[in-house]
Amino acid sequence: MEYENSARSPQSLMLLICYFSLILTLKYLIAAHNFVIIFLMLIVLPLAFDIGRNKKSGIKISNKEITWFSGKFKGQIYLSDISCVEFKKRLDLSYRTGLIDQNNNKTVLPAEALPRINIFKETLKLYGIKVVDRKFN
Repeated sequence: MEYENSARSPQSLMLLICYFSLILTLKYLIAAHNFVIIFLMLIVLPLAFDIGRNKKSGIKISNKEITWFSGKFKGQIYLSDISCVEFKKRLDLSYRTGLIDQNNNKTVLPAEALPRINIFKETLKLYGIKVVDRKFN
């Protein structure tokens, strides 16, 4: 399995355009205060920088190893070294995915490098890797 994600996607560009049009509407049609406009601009800055840098991320699972990358960060682990993969569901309904090796060392995978969780779980099960679900920890 191979999955790659780019920050410069049509969804993120559309979100950025809609957000800036909302800010312009608040500024000129509703006459919002400048502090509100500055606060809203600060919220969207990380998305704008990610689109500008076009940070790529992804994961590749082969018969021997799992390799992942996110921007400048890269990592790999052999399938024979993996004890289990732990999925922790957080209160904001996102998942934190960690690879646990034979020595109980945990490696957290970057969320932007992963495909949809159900697809990722099924792929791991196909490769014979134990999947552990933990809710709201």
